[in-house]
Amino acid sequence: MYQFDNKTAIVTGGGSGLGRAVADRLGREGARVAVADINMAGARETVDMLRAKGYEAFDVYCDVTKADTVRQMVQTVTREGGGIHILVNNTGMAMESRQSKEGLRICDTDEALWDMSINLNLKSVFLCSKYVIPQMIRNGGGSICNIASLAGYFPAFGASYGASKAAVIALTKSIAMQYADDHIRCNCICPGAMQTPTGLNANKIGMMSQESADRPRLRMIDRIADPMEMANVVAFLLSDEAGYITGTEVRVDGGSMAMSVKIPPRRADE
Repeated sequence: MYQFDNKTAIVTGGGSGLGRAVADRLGREGARVAVADINMAGARETVDMLRAKGYEAFDVYCDVTKADTVRQMVQTVTREGGGIHILVNNTGMAMESRQSKEGLRICDTDEALWDMSINLNLKSVFLCSKYVIPQMIRNGGGSICNIASLAGYFPAFGASYGASKAAVIALTKSIAMQYADDHIRCNCICPGAMQTPTGLNANKIGMMSQESADRPRLRMIDRIADPMEMANVVAFLLSDEAGYITGTEVRVDGGSMAMSVKIPPRRADE
Protein backbone atom coordinates (compact mmCIF):
# COMPACT_ATOMS: atom_id res chain seq x y z
CA MET A 1 0.00 0.00 0.00
CA TYR A 2 1.28 3.44 -0.88
CA GLN A 3 0.99 5.88 1.99
CA PHE A 4 -1.30 8.30 0.13
CA ASP A 5 -3.69 5.80 -1.45
CA ASN A 6 -7.26 7.17 -1.69
CA LYS A 7 -6.07 10.65 -0.73
CA THR A 8 -6.38 13.80 -2.80
CA ALA A 9 -3.57 16.36 -2.66
CA ILE A 10 -3.55 19.95 -3.87
CA VAL A 11 -0.17 21.32 -4.95
CA THR A 12 -0.27 25.04 -5.70
CA GLY A 13 2.25 26.29 -8.22
CA GLY A 14 2.46 22.72 -9.47
CA GLY A 15 3.13 23.72 -13.05
CA SER A 16 6.90 24.01 -12.66
CA GLY A 17 9.93 23.79 -10.38
CA LEU A 18 9.50 22.53 -6.85
CA GLY A 19 5.73 22.25 -7.26
CA ARG A 20 6.17 19.84 -10.16
CA ALA A 21 8.64 17.76 -8.15
CA VAL A 22 6.25 17.62 -5.18
CA ALA A 23 3.36 16.60 -7.43
CA ASP A 24 5.56 13.84 -8.90
CA ARG A 25 6.59 12.58 -5.46
CA LEU A 26 3.04 12.52 -4.11
CA GLY A 27 1.77 10.81 -7.25
CA ARG A 28 4.43 8.14 -6.85
CA GLU A 29 3.08 7.47 -3.36
CA GLY A 30 -0.46 6.93 -4.61
CA ALA A 31 -2.03 10.37 -4.13
CA ARG A 32 -4.60 11.76 -6.52
CA VAL A 33 -2.88 15.05 -7.36
CA ALA A 34 -4.65 18.31 -8.19
CA VAL A 35 -2.08 20.52 -9.91
CA ALA A 36 -3.22 24.08 -9.22
CA ASP A 37 -1.62 26.95 -11.09
CA ILE A 38 -2.35 30.23 -12.82
CA ASN A 39 -0.19 28.95 -15.68
CA MET A 40 -2.44 26.30 -17.15
CA ALA A 41 0.05 25.28 -19.83
CA GLY A 42 2.56 24.41 -17.12
CA ALA A 43 -0.11 22.67 -15.03
CA ARG A 44 -1.11 20.51 -18.01
CA GLU A 45 2.52 19.61 -18.66
CA THR A 46 2.82 18.39 -15.08
CA VAL A 47 -0.42 16.44 -15.33
CA ASP A 48 0.68 14.84 -18.61
CA MET A 49 3.98 13.86 -16.99
CA LEU A 50 2.21 12.29 -14.01
CA ARG A 51 -0.32 10.41 -16.11
CA ALA A 52 2.45 9.06 -18.34
CA LYS A 53 3.89 7.46 -15.20
CA GLY A 54 0.54 5.93 -14.32
CA TYR A 55 -0.32 8.42 -11.58
CA GLU A 56 -3.76 9.96 -11.12
CA ALA A 57 -3.74 13.73 -11.64
CA PHE A 58 -5.78 16.63 -12.97
CA ASP A 59 -5.18 20.34 -13.46
CA VAL A 60 -7.17 23.19 -11.97
CA TYR A 61 -6.86 26.93 -12.49
CA CYS A 62 -6.15 29.05 -9.42
CA ASP A 63 -4.91 32.56 -8.76
CA VAL A 64 -3.88 31.97 -5.15
CA THR A 65 -3.97 35.69 -4.34
CA LYS A 66 -7.73 35.96 -4.99
CA ALA A 67 -10.32 34.46 -2.66
CA ASP A 68 -12.92 33.82 -5.37
CA THR A 69 -10.62 31.66 -7.49
CA VAL A 70 -9.31 29.83 -4.42
CA ARG A 71 -12.88 28.98 -3.38
CA GLN A 72 -13.63 27.79 -6.91
CA MET A 73 -10.47 25.69 -6.95
CA VAL A 74 -11.42 24.05 -3.64
CA GLN A 75 -14.93 23.28 -4.93
CA THR A 76 -13.53 21.75 -8.12
CA VAL A 77 -10.99 19.58 -6.31
CA THR A 78 -13.56 18.47 -3.74
CA ARG A 79 -15.91 17.43 -6.53
CA GLU A 80 -13.37 15.77 -8.81
CA GLY A 81 -11.07 14.41 -6.13
CA GLY A 82 -13.61 13.12 -3.65
CA GLY A 83 -12.43 15.42 -0.88
CA ILE A 84 -9.16 17.08 0.10
CA HIS A 85 -6.68 15.39 2.41
CA ILE A 86 -3.36 17.11 1.62
CA LEU A 87 -2.42 20.71 0.83
CA VAL A 88 0.99 21.91 -0.31
CA ASN A 89 1.19 25.71 -0.33
CA ASN A 90 4.07 25.98 -2.76
CA THR A 91 3.35 29.12 -4.81
CA GLY A 92 5.85 31.91 -4.23
CA MET A 93 8.54 34.07 -5.77
CA ALA A 94 11.18 36.60 -4.79
CA MET A 95 9.98 39.62 -6.72
CA GLU A 96 12.95 41.72 -5.62
CA SER A 97 15.53 39.38 -7.11
CA ARG A 98 14.35 40.39 -10.56
CA GLN A 99 15.48 43.94 -9.90
CA SER A 100 18.59 43.51 -7.76
CA LYS A 101 21.05 40.66 -7.23
CA GLU A 102 21.21 41.43 -3.52
CA GLY A 103 17.52 42.27 -3.06
CA LEU A 104 16.03 45.70 -2.53
CA ARG A 105 16.44 47.76 0.61
CA ILE A 106 13.35 49.11 2.37
CA CYS A 107 13.68 52.60 0.90
CA ASP A 108 14.12 51.16 -2.59
CA THR A 109 11.05 48.90 -2.35
CA ASP A 110 7.93 50.44 -3.80
CA GLU A 111 4.51 49.70 -2.36
CA ALA A 112 3.29 47.75 -5.39
CA LEU A 113 6.22 45.32 -5.20
CA TRP A 114 5.73 44.92 -1.45
CA ASP A 115 2.03 44.12 -1.88
CA MET A 116 2.72 41.71 -4.73
CA SER A 117 5.31 39.83 -2.69
CA ILE A 118 3.16 39.60 0.43
CA ASN A 119 0.13 38.53 -1.58
CA LEU A 120 1.91 35.82 -3.54
CA ASN A 121 4.07 34.42 -0.75
CA LEU A 122 1.87 34.89 2.33
CA LYS A 123 -1.73 35.73 1.48
CA SER A 124 -1.78 32.67 -0.78
CA VAL A 125 -1.00 30.41 2.18
CA PHE A 126 -3.73 32.11 4.22
CA LEU A 127 -6.39 31.85 1.51
CA CYS A 128 -5.70 28.27 0.48
CA SER A 129 -5.56 27.11 4.09
CA LYS A 130 -8.71 29.05 4.98
CA TYR A 131 -10.79 27.33 2.32
CA VAL A 132 -9.19 23.87 2.37
CA ILE A 133 -9.22 23.29 6.13
CA PRO A 134 -13.04 23.03 6.38
CA GLN A 135 -12.92 20.28 3.75
CA MET A 136 -10.21 18.49 5.70
CA ILE A 137 -12.29 18.70 8.87
CA ARG A 138 -15.20 17.06 7.02
CA ASN A 139 -12.84 14.24 6.03
CA GLY A 140 -11.69 13.74 9.61
CA GLY A 141 -8.35 15.54 9.27
CA GLY A 142 -5.50 16.19 6.91
CA SER A 143 -1.98 17.45 6.50
CA ILE A 144 -0.55 20.74 5.21
CA CYS A 145 2.98 21.59 4.19
CA ASN A 146 3.95 25.19 3.44
CA ILE A 147 7.03 26.22 1.52
CA ALA A 148 8.91 28.90 3.42
CA SER A 149 12.58 29.81 2.89
CA LEU A 150 15.88 30.36 4.62
CA ALA A 151 15.18 34.02 3.86
CA GLY A 152 12.68 33.85 6.71
CA TYR A 153 15.63 33.64 9.11
CA PHE A 154 18.04 36.25 7.83
CA PRO A 155 17.80 39.46 5.75
CA ALA A 156 19.55 38.25 2.64
CA PHE A 157 17.18 38.65 -0.28
CA GLY A 158 15.26 41.87 0.25
CA ALA A 159 12.73 43.16 2.73
CA SER A 160 9.46 41.91 1.29
CA TYR A 161 10.60 38.37 0.48
CA GLY A 162 12.19 37.78 3.88
CA ALA A 163 9.21 39.29 5.71
CA SER A 164 6.73 37.16 3.77
CA LYS A 165 8.64 33.93 4.35
CA ALA A 166 9.19 34.61 8.05
CA ALA A 167 5.44 35.13 8.28
CA VAL A 168 4.83 31.79 6.56
CA ILE A 169 6.83 30.11 9.32
CA ALA A 170 4.73 31.87 11.97
CA LEU A 171 1.47 31.12 10.17
CA THR A 172 2.44 27.45 9.96
CA LYS A 173 2.65 27.32 13.75
CA SER A 174 -0.69 29.12 14.15
CA ILE A 175 -2.49 26.68 11.85
CA ALA A 176 -0.93 23.72 13.64
CA MET A 177 -2.00 24.98 17.05
CA GLN A 178 -5.51 26.06 16.06
CA TYR A 179 -6.48 22.85 14.23
CA ALA A 180 -4.64 20.13 16.13
CA ASP A 181 -7.89 18.96 17.74
CA ASP A 182 -9.36 18.59 14.26
CA HIS A 183 -6.57 16.11 13.40
CA ILE A 184 -4.88 18.52 11.02
CA ARG A 185 -1.11 18.80 11.05
CA CYS A 186 0.76 21.72 9.52
CA ASN A 187 4.50 21.99 8.91
CA CYS A 188 6.76 23.85 6.54
CA ILE A 189 10.12 23.42 4.89
CA CYS A 190 12.75 26.11 4.42
CA PRO A 191 14.65 25.26 1.24
CA GLY A 192 18.20 26.29 0.56
CA ALA A 193 19.71 26.81 -2.89
CA MET A 194 17.83 24.73 -5.41
CA GLN A 195 17.88 24.09 -9.15
CA THR A 196 14.58 25.64 -10.25
CA PRO A 197 13.71 27.44 -13.48
CA THR A 198 12.08 30.48 -11.87
CA GLY A 199 12.29 32.75 -8.88
CA LEU A 200 15.01 33.56 -6.36
CA ASN A 201 17.13 30.47 -6.87
CA ALA A 202 17.30 30.82 -10.64
CA ASN A 203 18.57 34.38 -10.33
CA LYS A 204 21.18 33.53 -7.72
CA ILE A 205 22.16 30.06 -8.89
CA GLY A 206 25.33 31.19 -10.64
CA MET A 207 26.48 33.21 -7.66
CA MET A 208 25.73 30.40 -5.21
CA SER A 209 27.43 27.64 -7.18
CA GLN A 210 30.32 29.60 -8.64
CA GLU A 211 33.62 27.84 -8.21
CA SER A 212 36.59 30.09 -7.53
CA ALA A 213 39.87 29.87 -5.68
CA ASP A 214 38.75 32.16 -2.88
CA ARG A 215 35.09 31.13 -2.54
CA PRO A 216 34.21 29.98 0.99
CA ARG A 217 31.91 27.01 1.40
CA LEU A 218 28.32 28.24 1.64
CA ARG A 219 26.97 24.96 3.03
CA MET A 220 28.27 21.69 4.45
CA ILE A 221 27.00 19.75 1.46
CA ASP A 222 28.74 21.87 -1.15
CA ARG A 223 26.32 21.70 -4.06
CA ILE A 224 22.92 22.95 -5.20
CA ALA A 225 19.94 20.75 -4.33
CA ASP A 226 17.71 18.99 -6.78
CA PRO A 227 14.00 19.88 -6.24
CA MET A 228 13.21 16.22 -5.60
CA GLU A 229 15.37 16.39 -2.47
CA MET A 230 12.94 19.01 -1.16
CA ALA A 231 9.93 17.03 -2.39
CA ASN A 232 11.09 13.96 -0.46
CA VAL A 233 10.96 15.92 2.80
CA VAL A 234 7.56 17.40 1.93
CA ALA A 235 6.19 13.91 1.29
CA PHE A 236 7.53 12.67 4.62
CA LEU A 237 6.00 15.57 6.57
CA LEU A 238 2.63 14.97 4.90
CA SER A 239 2.68 11.24 5.58
CA ASP A 240 1.44 9.25 8.57
CA GLU A 241 5.07 8.43 9.29
CA ALA A 242 5.37 12.03 10.52
CA GLY A 243 2.18 11.72 12.55
CA TYR A 244 3.76 13.24 15.68
CA ILE A 245 5.28 16.23 13.87
CA THR A 246 3.35 19.48 13.62
CA GLY A 247 4.03 23.20 13.93
CA THR A 248 7.61 22.61 12.80
CA GLU A 249 9.83 24.14 10.16
CA VAL A 250 12.44 21.88 8.59
CA ARG A 251 15.51 23.46 7.01
CA VAL A 252 16.51 21.55 3.87
CA ASP A 253 19.63 23.54 3.16
CA GLY A 254 22.66 21.29 2.96
CA GLY A 255 23.70 22.45 6.42
CA SER A 256 24.14 26.13 5.54
CA MET A 257 22.22 27.47 8.55
CA ALA A 258 24.14 25.18 10.91
CA MET A 259 27.51 26.60 9.87
CA SER A 260 28.58 29.15 12.45
CA VAL A 261 31.87 29.56 10.58
CA LYS A 262 32.09 29.33 6.82
CA ILE A 263 34.34 26.51 5.63
CA PRO A 264 37.32 27.88 3.69
CA PRO A 265 37.95 26.50 0.20
CA ARG A 266 40.23 23.50 -0.22
CA ARG A 267 43.75 24.24 -1.36
CA ALA A 268 44.64 23.10 -4.84
CA ASP A 269 47.10 20.53 -3.45
CA GLU A 270 44.59 18.93 -1.07
